[in-house]
Amino acid sequence: MKTSSKVAVWLMSLSAICGLFIYVIAPDKTIPALILLGLTIFNALFLAITERSNIFRALKMRSAIHGTNSIILIVAVLGILIFINLIGYRHKQQYDFTESGFYTLSPQTQKIIGSLPREVKMTAFFQADSPEKSLFQDRMQSLLESSKKINLSFIDPDKNPSITKQYGITTYGTVVLESGNKESKVREPNEANLINGIIKVIKDEQKTIRFLEGHGEKRIDDFESQGFSTVKAALEKDGYKIEKSLLLQSGEIPKNTELLIIAGPEKPVLAEEQKIIEDYLNRGGSVLLLLDPQTKSLMPQFLKRWGIDTPDSFVIDPMSKLFGGDYAAPVVAQYPTHKITRDFSLPTIFPLLRAVKPIKIDGTNTTEFLLTGANSWGETNLNALKEGKSQFDDKIDIKGPVSVAVIATREISVREPEQKTDTDIKKKSPTTKNIKEARLTVIGDSDFASNKYFNFSGNGDLFLNVTSYLVEEENLISIRPKERENRPLSLTSDQGMLILMLGVLAPALTIFFGVRTWWRRRSL
Repeated sequence: MKTSSKVAVWLMSLSAICGLFIYVIAPDKTIPALILLGLTIFNALFLAITERSNIFRALKMRSAIHGTNSIILIVAVLGILIFINLIGYRHKQQYDFTESGFYTLSPQTQKIIGSLPREVKMTAFFQADSPEKSLFQDRMQSLLESSKKINLSFIDPDKNPSITKQYGITTYGTVVLESGNKESKVREPNEANLINGIIKVIKDEQKTIRFLEGHGEKRIDDFESQGFSTVKAALEKDGYKIEKSLLLQSGEIPKNTELLIIAGPEKPVLAEEQKIIEDYLNRGGSVLLLLDPQTKSLMPQFLKRWGIDTPDSFVIDPMSKLFGGDYAAPVVAQYPTHKITRDFSLPTIFPLLRAVKPIKIDGTNTTEFLLTGANSWGETNLNALKEGKSQFDDKIDIKGPVSVAVIATREISVREPEQKTDTDIKKKSPTTKNIKEARLTVIGDSDFASNKYFNFSGNGDLFLNVTSYLVEEENLISIRPKERENRPLSLTSDQGMLILMLGVLAPALTIFFGVRTWWRRRSL
């Protein structure tokens, strides 16, 4: 090789290394990198011209031919891999093999994210290289791919103390959600908390749900097993304002009440109170009544005027024992078609359930949306039930499937004042007609939503779906995200020893015999 060729090789190598170093360390310095790239190409061409005879001679050698074939095969394999990656990039598909679907969005999350009314800015405060940040990024990938209206950015609190102080962040892992003029902070950014935060910032108004008191109903401030404190917390997470209502004291149901819930009254609801409730319905309101068996609410006649019959009965279902329940605690696993139960597949358990049947009333539409199994029946002989001798009697009992939940709707013509202008002052009728839909729902049990049973399978989701339908928040009707379950693996000493042998000793023996066989063949 000529001296000039050797100099060209050294210059080409040096310029290539320096150019690559500058590109990696300072990618914004494009001009020096391009100059070094040009110098590298110039020296490579000079070397190819001056040493062309030696290059042609080397290419004709057998080793060069084999090397060329190897290079062609490597390039072909790389091309196939690049092509597969391009297809994967354009057609993204994730697979979640975790038992609880940890990385799969719940149906409710998908529904809410897919119908965002405006953009949501998500600012996550994590340390740059923390494992919590990597886990959060992995979980947010599905969320970001589901909607282009969510913008995610990360801020390191240690490197950006001024921005951290501006947002009032005091702990790592806090996520700030912003939309419009609303803001919400999430300190434990799992799927459930994030979707609740998103609901808060995209809702333009906070709807009020009131719980009736004064008749022995389930209380929202009761944390015991029969209380409704879990219901209150779940409704507040969905963005509702929860208040109590005592009709004998207030004398009315406030106009801003989106839904009145009567959760298992044990004492009679007086005629004056029933009139207040019916007046509220006649203004286009919504009422949810959870009516337990053998309670004297004195509301049957009121309910019949709205097309709902609540015969005094207990629902018996022998098949409930297959689900680990009791024959007097029916498990509902199949649902009629309705907006509340659409795509709902989780079983729900109802302790001490009564029948609730629709009846035809002019001007009122009634729909049953919960039915017990075909082998169940509504027991009307309560004495036989107490003695443990309950049997189906087709003459007096209600044959299954038994309807246990009914929705009655009625169109109400409501007059609302018009906004007056200078040209409207002389008009005789400053009102306009507006059609609203009054909704009355009766379910034959209140215990299914109590603190004891709320988190059982689909109980909580069913109750929240009913309330979301009654307040006309149908985007919240679905199965909510569940918390990740912690299931530690407990092993006995024998099981631990077996795993040690299979995981350590077996591979070690395989390697030992492999090396031994190789050494014996080498010595032949």
